[in-house]
Amino acid sequence: MNSHERCAGGIIAPISRVANSSDTRYIRRVTSSHTARLSCIAGLVLVVFFAGLYLLTLDDGLRPGELEGGDLITHQYAQVQGRPSNAPGYPLYTMGGWLWFRAGRTLLGAEHNPIQILSGYSTLWALVALALLYWLCLRVTGRNWPVAALATAFLGLTYFFWYYAVTTEQYTSSVAWTLAVVLLAFRWEDTRQDSYLLGLALLTGIGLAHQITVLAILPPVLWFILRTEPGVIRRGRLIGSAILLIILPSLSYIYVYVRGAQHPEWRGAGEWESAWAWFLSFVSTGQGRGELTWSLRPFLTPGFPSLIWGEMTWPGLLAGLAGISALGRRRAALLYATIAIYVVFCWIDRQGNWYQVIMPVYALLTLGIAAGANWVIRRARSRWVTGIITLLLLALVIYRGAASFGRADASNRPDDTALTPGWAILADDPPPRTAILGTQPESLSLGYLTEIWGQRTDLRWITSAEARGLLDGPGFAVTEAALPLVPTEVDPNARYSALGRTLSWVRAQPTTEIPAGLLPWRQEFGDDLLLVGGKASRNHVTGEEVVTLAWQAARTPGHDWSTSVRIVQGGSEIAQVDRQHPVSGAYPTTRWLPGEVVADTYPFALPAGASPEEVTIVVYRRAADGGFTNLDTATFRLQ
Repeated sequence: MNSHERCAGGIIAPISRVANSSDTRYIRRVTSSHTARLSCIAGLVLVVFFAGLYLLTLDDGLRPGELEGGDLITHQYAQVQGRPSNAPGYPLYTMGGWLWFRAGRTLLGAEHNPIQILSGYSTLWALVALALLYWLCLRVTGRNWPVAALATAFLGLTYFFWYYAVTTEQYTSSVAWTLAVVLLAFRWEDTRQDSYLLGLALLTGIGLAHQITVLAILPPVLWFILRTEPGVIRRGRLIGSAILLIILPSLSYIYVYVRGAQHPEWRGAGEWESAWAWFLSFVSTGQGRGELTWSLRPFLTPGFPSLIWGEMTWPGLLAGLAGISALGRRRAALLYATIAIYVVFCWIDRQGNWYQVIMPVYALLTLGIAAGANWVIRRARSRWVTGIITLLLLALVIYRGAASFGRADASNRPDDTALTPGWAILADDPPPRTAILGTQPESLSLGYLTEIWGQRTDLRWITSAEARGLLDGPGFAVTEAALPLVPTEVDPNARYSALGRTLSWVRAQPTTEIPAGLLPWRQEFGDDLLLVGGKASRNHVTGEEVVTLAWQAARTPGHDWSTSVRIVQGGSEIAQVDRQHPVSGAYPTTRWLPGEVVADTYPFALPAGASPEEVTIVVYRRAADGGFTNLDTATFRLQ
């Protein structure tokens, strides 16, 4: 090799190394940019998928027991009326729900199902929690977006997370809060920027104004910070700013006091000397301690802790617990300590608020699943191992989704019948400002429709004592189910006339006015009974065909007459309803006064495709020998 060749070689070799180095950096930048784009796309697809899934399975009805009390109905009334929720009031969450409900009703219209809007608030926090979990999984896996997406999907499809994402509960917000704390703690460890510590302080304040039980993560977080940087405790300005941020969200409790002072009826059971005395009892959860067990029963009992591995599955639970160790010593200690504290809390409070912390535990275990899966993939450095781990995660996601779907789907449940009595009352279209006496289920149902749905807010529910005060005045309406209460608790001499399928009007004095809107069905039946009008209509709540008849007594009839109403199609009777006494059996004809008009209704559940043509009315009574005596019969055309 001559000198020129040696010279050339000396120059070309370094240039080649530089070129190769630049190409490597360029390839890495391109690869990193490509991975970042795929990570963003995968995260967006994930959130959109779960938004669609949760909206399709969103709660849209209520079961009878749910109206009687519990967290679900308490949160709904709190967010609609702007009232304190369960002790200690969840002021920030409730105020946010109030704004959410108002915005939803404005955008979707007053006729949109409010249960879906209220449940959608839980969905919002569920999506925030999933986004935070995906972000965390990306960070602990080095942007391994397939693993991060599958792990996040697993949590989103667990039964409890899914169910509470589509019903009116606050648990998904607790998951989001916990994941935000973990994310800020990890980010602070990476950057040592004070802004993340201040963010943790603000989240602490938010926790104080939300679900206090989730604050059990704070001791491990404090240890994590001091273990990483012990000198932070000596930074007075930082500590002062953190204390201020902790206090600020707690000022939202002013809202609890003000609303409790404005509405003493919202304070719950108990007697207090002042609004301040109630407030101190309320925010100290004094009214909620009945739910707490605080008993050290045997650790293994039915439902606990088997529910945990039943929810996470054994593979998911073991993988999560083992995978947390892949996060590094301090981070693993933070999560293990948090899980341990939460599990102990669940043990001593299995009949109370343990769901508030067990769901964040599931999220932390899911983070462990992602970290562990990524650790195996990186150690193996094999496409086969990567494929197997990915398929195992996919199988876990598919199994969890299939197992949860039937239980978590809260839409169109056949047992969502709690509002049916209220809708039936409204279907009778009672006059404005009608006072209504009914059973407790009917009262709760109508109260929900008037206060939360905004239907017929002029109607009001009354007790038997209040009904007695109205009897001599305008009267009141009574439901069919509550009719037996009138003679025993109001007045045995009350006068009745049907308003519709469900309601009847009750007065002290008889009415002589014929109800409006009736057809001129007229027939003298004898014994001074005159049919003065009638009609047939469809009840849009029950789907029944309802025949309304209006009778008038020229004089008080000499016998108690029964009525048989038959629907005729094609010359044949297809349905029949018999009543021993008018007005659902409550008003015998021998009690009618001269000139009194009494309306009565007869509901028919007709066969599918029926097209009634005529209605036949038979007035009869049972004779002493057991036979029947017909007073008269009349038939009227319906078409």
